[in-house]
Amino acid sequence: MKRVAIIGPGAMGILFAYLLNSVFEEIFLVDYVPGRAELIRKRGIRVEFKDGVREQAVKISAEPDKLGEMDLVLVCVKAYATGSAMERAIRLVGKDSMVLSLQNGLGNLEAIERLVPRELVLGGTTAMGANLIEPGYVRFAGEGETVIGELGGGIEKAELVSEKFKQGGLLVKTTDRLMDTIWSKLVINVGINALTALLRVRNGRLLNYEGSKILMAGLVSEAMEVVRAKGVELLYSDALRRVEEVAMRTGENISSMLQDVRARRRTEIDAINGAIVREGERLGIKTPLNRALTLLVQAIEASYSEQLN
Repeated sequence: MKRVAIIGPGAMGILFAYLLNSVFEEIFLVDYVPGRAELIRKRGIRVEFKDGVREQAVKISAEPDKLGEMDLVLVCVKAYATGSAMERAIRLVGKDSMVLSLQNGLGNLEAIERLVPRELVLGGTTAMGANLIEPGYVRFAGEGETVIGELGGGIEKAELVSEKFKQGGLLVKTTDRLMDTIWSKLVINVGINALTALLRVRNGRLLNYEGSKILMAGLVSEAMEVVRAKGVELLYSDALRRVEEVAMRTGENISSMLQDVRARRRTEIDAINGAIVREGERLGIKTPLNRALTLLVQAIEASYSEQLN
């Protein structure tokens, strides 16, 4: 495994490009905005750690058709952009390539599988944290475990990727329970992200207020009704306790959804709380709190230009 493309120069794309640069012979960032790609190419990428800022030159292109086939394609765009990003970059994928999504929410693997054979698709979760400061510049927000599995089952390809990621200093493990893993991360995001975006607070602050704790419990309870109806087996036994633990452990983190709201960007609400609403509707389960928060975040997005400071 020598050639790697990372689709999306956002917070996670920049962080993974930095960490994996010394592991692979060639690593490329892929953007869809030519001007931003050129800016990052000239400046390089920067990652701010507690002990200072580290810089690194990077190969980046807004013309993926010219890069040739890759051994690994890592998808780091927002959930709503997965399908269009893969369409633009489909020539990166050869018959022996692997395509890995570590994105938030539901629907990413399905969007990839519409264009890429199932046996080439890998997925998983990452608890690595990064905040985007400006194009090409991120602040490292905390180390966490990355879990990788294969959509078609098995772990052979996942192990190959895992070993490479470990060489870059990441904490990585593989799983043969990919969808259980993704749902386990989803439930945590359901309980945290939208609340932080609405209250505009760091993750840990949600545990300081009775109102947000009650809402968190209700959101998680609705998600668990859907989980049980689908027959998903989460990787933990007490969902609310795990959500609270994650909120506490990542107490100073600014969630990706809050980062998006502060920057007046589109959020991933549809792939997180919105996914619980859709799955609930399909199963005949009411999810009023998740519906309300989905609508509230959507309304925030729609009203960016009219919001008061």
